[in-house]
Amino acid sequence: MSDELHPDEPLNAAVAALRTTPALVPGLVERTRERHRRVRRRRFLSGGVVASLAAAFAVGIALKDGDDGYTTFALVAPQTSGVSLVGDFTEWETDRVRLEPKGDDRWEVKVKLAPGRYRFAYVTDEGNWLADQSAPPALDDFGDPTSVVMVLSE
Repeated sequence: MSDELHPDEPLNAAVAALRTTPALVPGLVERTRERHRRVRRRRFLSGGVVASLAAAFAVGIALKDGDDGYTTFALVAPQTSGVSLVGDFTEWETDRVRLEPKGDDRWEVKVKLAPGRYRFAYVTDEGNWLADQSAPPALDDFGDPTSVVMVLSE
């Protein structure tokens, strides 16, 4: 009888499915390697000597909630070709918010943020992750130093 259920058939099908090698999601290996490199780099940069050098390398200038509803992020970073702003509000992506050169090794950007508390850091094009020395410190999800900005409601 063909309608009869054989208990071994579903079991054999499940075992066969488990024995096959699943196809990898395209780009997964590369994305995982890049994430691992970024985490390792941030942990290295947060070490004592390198963190001291980074503090001498960059000095945050201003963080304020302006009258126009924008928060200004500014950094003095000599010997860099560019700076990105990363944080909770950019999902820590380095390609979303770029600081503009303002002369004398100063970089600046204005960002409109909703009221709240945000963690952030600066990333130079050379790959250095820098906390803002003029803002309150906070640790990111990996225990690395970042900075905090509070945006108040108007």
